[in-house]
Amino acid sequence: MEKTAIQISKEMPNKDLLYISYESIIPEMKRNLKFNVYIDSTGRISHESQPPSIPDPSTIYVHLPISEDYYTDPLPYWPSYIEMTPGQRFKYLCWLRDVTQEVDMGYVFIYYYGLERQMLTGNFDKAFDEIVKLRNVHKNKSFQRYSENALVNAAILRGRLDKLMDLDRKTEISKYSNVLFYAAYSMKIPLGSQQIALICNTMFGTAKKALKENRDMLLECIETILQSKYGTTTFDISSYDISKTKNTKETRFANYSFSEELQHVKIVDFYQCKKLMEGIEGIYNASYELYKQKKALQRSNKTPEEIAETQRKKR
Repeated sequence: MEKTAIQISKEMPNKDLLYISYESIIPEMKRNLKFNVYIDSTGRISHESQPPSIPDPSTIYVHLPISEDYYTDPLPYWPSYIEMTPGQRFKYLCWLRDVTQEVDMGYVFIYYYGLERQMLTGNFDKAFDEIVKLRNVHKNKSFQRYSENALVNAAILRGRLDKLMDLDRKTEISKYSNVLFYAAYSMKIPLGSQQIALICNTMFGTAKKALKENRDMLLECIETILQSKYGTTTFDISSYDISKTKNTKETRFANYSFSEELQHVKIVDFYQCKKLMEGIEGIYNASYELYKQKKALQRSNKTPEEIAETQRKKR
């Protein structure tokens, strides 16, 4: 006797993060409609008082058939549980027992769509940590990009900046996004060495290499330069004028059933603020020179002064 979706779901350790529907009438997937998660006029996330719309693509409808078929076709782009074949549903439900298993990325995205929704209207902390776990196992570039954006934006929308403080130590973060820039700028939060390093990771290949070689040493060098230039280990960006800086449109969430204003956002492109970038570049250039000196010191018995003199003669 084949198992049903209900039976398999009972074996899932992450069942509380799933959206499971027992409705016998399955809604039609219409791509021109949107699920009712949106931002209301006050800027708060809501999921009420919206017209009928498509189901969340991650919702598991238990009455849809499943069959034990291990030879299934790959899922298409922008997949959904409803549009899976019975064999694909069986494979997906079995994979949910252990989401660290290797699998076609379409299955990862279906689960992930629901986690985005959980971060906004459900169990934020558990969904956030589950996405971090997925990122550390499934290294697909598209998934890494979408999930990085979602973690940052959800934390800001839910007022949970604490979850971002050490995020780059829990999972690989490729950039300091414009939404992080905007949060720091509007709340007058100065940038620390970690934030400056992430910004430079996007701008300079040498920074990317240094962060992989010896992250702690580069951060230490940045703090040393900040202290020498500003008398503090942080960099205040709130005094820079961004009024004439161009906006850019960015994706916040991958779940295509979210409303347009929630899924995407127009935001100041801080990387186009010339004076701000010049200030950060100056900090980085001095920090990287110090980093090179410390690396050279590790490889020799020379004093820092002797190493500096050798590098000066090479120029």
